[in-house]
Amino acid sequence: MASEAMEDLAERYTDQAVRSIFLYTREAHPGENYRHHTSMDDKRANARAFKEHSNIKREIFLDDFTGSAHRAYGTLPNMTWIMGRGGFIHYKSAWTGVADVEDALKGVIDFQENRIKNKWVPFYSERSAWSVRDPEKFQEGLARTGPQAVADFAGVAAKRKQEKPNPDVAPKIPGNFFEPEKE
Repeated sequence: MASEAMEDLAERYTDQAVRSIFLYTREAHPGENYRHHTSMDDKRANARAFKEHSNIKREIFLDDFTGSAHRAYGTLPNMTWIMGRGGFIHYKSAWTGVADVEDALKGVIDFQENRIKNKWVPFYSERSAWSVRDPEKFQEGLARTGPQAVADFAGVAAKRKQEKPNPDVAPKIPGNFFEPEKE
């Protein structure tokens, strides 16, 4: 489970001036046991249950009821950010891939330790990465929230299987000068 591996990663970097927190935004897969939040008390109770069953040792911050932080940082589930002092964004990922996070964290630490000596300046880049999902653990998480969450996810998965990609349509890549976009 990613939370276990992220806990281990946070523990390994505590002596390097790295602070790792978990921002609890909303129920990703609400069900009968953990419903959509109807109050901050609801949200607080669900966050406590999550902390307990996932054995989270990091601090858990609660987003406000309307999800202001979640909206400000992209609204995607399971995002990971590495921010420096002053809010400089060193790393942003739409999904938590622990090995990728650790690689980025090592790079940030190396940058901080050597930037003046090497005359390094930060720049922005984007890339894709891959992650493996443990289907059994994922289903356990859905089942913990309740049968409705299991059914909702199964319905979405079935719909996706029915939607076949059109082989005649190439992906549109902004700035792709090698091949003209097909309309």
